[in-house]
Amino acid sequence: MSSAPPILKSFFKKFKKTKKSNFEIDFKKIDISLISIHAIKTIEVLEDNGFEAYLVGGAVRDLLFGIKPKDFDVVTNATPDQIHHLFRRSRMIGRRFQLVHVIYGREVIEVSTYRSQQKKIPQADGSVIKDDNHFGTIEEDAMRRDFTINAMFYSPTNHKLVDFHDGLEDLKHGIIRIIGDPEKRYQEDPIRILRAFRVCAKLNMSLNSASRSPIKKIVPLLHEIPHSRLFDEVIKFFLTGHALNSYKVLCDENIYSQFFLSPEIESKEINLFISNGLKNTDLRINQDKSCNPSFLFSFLLWHQVHQLWDQYKIELKHSIAGLNQAIDEVIEKQIKLFPIHKRFTITMKEIWRLQPRFENQSPKKIYRLLLHPRFRAAYDFMLLRCQSNELDHSIGIWWTNFIDADHHEKSLMVKELTRK
Repeated sequence: MSSAPPILKSFFKKFKKTKKSNFEIDFKKIDISLISIHAIKTIEVLEDNGFEAYLVGGAVRDLLFGIKPKDFDVVTNATPDQIHHLFRRSRMIGRRFQLVHVIYGREVIEVSTYRSQQKKIPQADGSVIKDDNHFGTIEEDAMRRDFTINAMFYSPTNHKLVDFHDGLEDLKHGIIRIIGDPEKRYQEDPIRILRAFRVCAKLNMSLNSASRSPIKKIVPLLHEIPHSRLFDEVIKFFLTGHALNSYKVLCDENIYSQFFLSPEIESKEINLFISNGLKNTDLRINQDKSCNPSFLFSFLLWHQVHQLWDQYKIELKHSIAGLNQAIDEVIEKQIKLFPIHKRFTITMKEIWRLQPRFENQSPKKIYRLLLHPRFRAAYDFMLLRCQSNELDHSIGIWWTNFIDADHHEKSLMVKELTRK
């Protein structure tokens, strides 16, 4: 089982000394500089007008780890109308349960009102309507949240941490624990399964046994979730800075195969290739660089393509025809398992189809490839193949030197190729 990182040790010592009750703690060691000044201002305005207001959810959890949160959600006992009235630059969103977005330039602070527990309303025909769009108390709002470590409330103005479900203790022991009856909570929203494993991957924590036991039974319900929502949740595993650990968790939990094809033959080289791709993805995300999902999918599925390509280029006696058939077959199989948006598959196909051209020594084709709109993505993919010993390193070195060369040097390099 995981345990809390060193940064939390002093926090827990403070926690033990100052615990006032089973839910309210003086907590002065959170680094306030990690909190958005706009989130603090939003809370101050609400409190100055007589309302309660707290940071909530993942932001509080990340602050306890010394991580700067990407988003800050605020919860309050003020109604949406009252919130909207207090902030000139704000807008109300949502049809079923209204939220308020408070706007500070490019930053948006989402403010919600405490919500009550879901209510089941019997109808005359014997059916039951689930109604969960009512305001509630902070205790009820905490009960609605998914995991104990996401159900803590923090006020940066008076340094109070409100913790009804021992989330701080679970953080201390590296545990992810669902609030309430796990099976019922997963049935309410099967996406919670993915969220549980994503938090495990992000924070290197473990799902406790009670929260884990119903998952095998509930996993098939994931495929009843609207595809767009499911797709967004799956993408978060790989494009939020912890892709390599997410991949390991998904494979260990037999979840990866629910969404992606795996190579028919596993090997150390394939594992190295995928690991290097995921490491590079994490590096880019952590450097605040963009990462196109197309590139992610292209290396996750490449060895399915590569293995079929080896087979078809012999059968068809033409390498490019074999590659095209392999690509089409893999995309068709993947779509049946878990569809990838067409705008991504188009780019994936281009990245794959350009790979043989990096080994082509024809001067005209070299310059044509350099001008291709997908050259940069295909070049990065080729370097990944070299890095993983799938392709001769000299090919990657030559192309890297060629890209960096000026016009005259490029001409000399191409002429040198024709002499060989």
